Amino acid sequence: MNRIDGYIAAPFTPMLQNGDLNLDLIPEYASYLIRNNLDGAFVCGSTGEGALLNKEERMALTEKWIEAGKGELKIIVHTGGTNLRDQLSLAAHAEKAGAWAVAAMAPAFLPPTRNEELVSYCKAIAKAAPGLPFYYYHIPALNGVHLSVTDLLRAAQREIPNFAGVKYTFLNMFEFEQCRHIADGKYEMMWGLDEMFLDGLAYGNRSGVGGTYNHCFSLYRDMSRAYELKEMERCRELQHQSHLFCEILGKYRGNIMGGKRIMKFLGMDCGPNRIPLQTISDQEEIMLEKDLEAIGFFDYCMH
Repeated sequence: MNRIDGYIAAPFTPMLQNGDLNLDLIPEYASYLIRNNLDGAFVCGSTGEGALLNKEERMALTEKWIEAGKGELKIIVHTGGTNLRDQLSLAAHAEKAGAWAVAAMAPAFLPPTRNEELVSYCKAIAKAAPGLPFYYYHIPALNGVHLSVTDLLRAAQREIPNFAGVKYTFLNMFEFEQCRHIADGKYEMMWGLDEMFLDGLAYGNRSGVGGTYNHCFSLYRDMSRAYELKEMERCRELQHQSHLFCEILGKYRGNIMGGKRIMKFLGMDCGPNRIPLQTISDQEEIMLEKDLEAIGFFDYCMH
C-alpha cells in the first residue's frame, strides 16, 4: 500500500459571511499549498470544522479539493462524525471522486468504550472505500477516546486489509513508538502535534498532518532538514518559533478560530467559523496581527 511519507496540511473550510461554503476559494487555496511544498490536504478534519458540516457540504468540499489538487496534492478525506450511515456514504463518495485516502476519528457522542467497538467502527468505514488507504485519526482531546492504538493496529492486521496508519495527535510517545514497529513498520504514523514536531522527528517520524502547516510550513520543513543534518540547535530554534506562534493561537481560542483568521493576513480570507464556534472579532483581529508582528511571524510565514 502506498505511503504518504510527506507533510499534509489540514485546511480550513472557507465560508461566506452567511455561513455557506465558499468553494470558489479552494482552487487558490490548493495552489497556495502546492506553491509552499505541501504534499496534500486533510479535508474536513477538525481544523476544517468537518463535524459541523452536513453530508452534502462535505461531499462538495471533497470534490472541489480533488479537482483543485490536480493530482499534485494527496487528498485525504476525513469522514469522522456521529452518524455512521453518513460516514459510510462519505467514504464511498471519496473513493468514487478520486481521493487518495479516507480517514476517521472516533465519534465524540456515544464513543466506543471497548477496543472491539473501535475496530468494528474503523472496519465499517474502511470497507466502504475498499480501494483506498484508511487512516485512523487519534485525537483524545477532542473525542475523549483513549483506547489503545496498538491494540487497534494488531486487530487491523487481521480484520482491515486497507488500514494504512494513524494520524496521531496525542502525547503518549511510548505508544507512538510501539505503533511504529507493529508489523515491521507496516503502518504509517502521521504526527499531529505541530507544537511538538521535533519530538516526532526524534522518534523517527517523517510524515505529519498539521493545522499550522497552513501558515508556516517552512518552519517544519526546515526543522526536518536541520534534523537530518544533525543541526540540533537550529532544530530547537525553529521549534521555539513554532511554540511562540502556537502560544498566540492559544490566546485567540486555538487554531480553528485564531488560525482561520490568520489566513486573511496571508491573502486568503476563509471567512467565519460555524456556530457554535465564536468567530474572531474585528477588534481581536487587530490585536492578533500586532501579536504576530511582535514575534516576527510575517518574516517566515507562507505566501
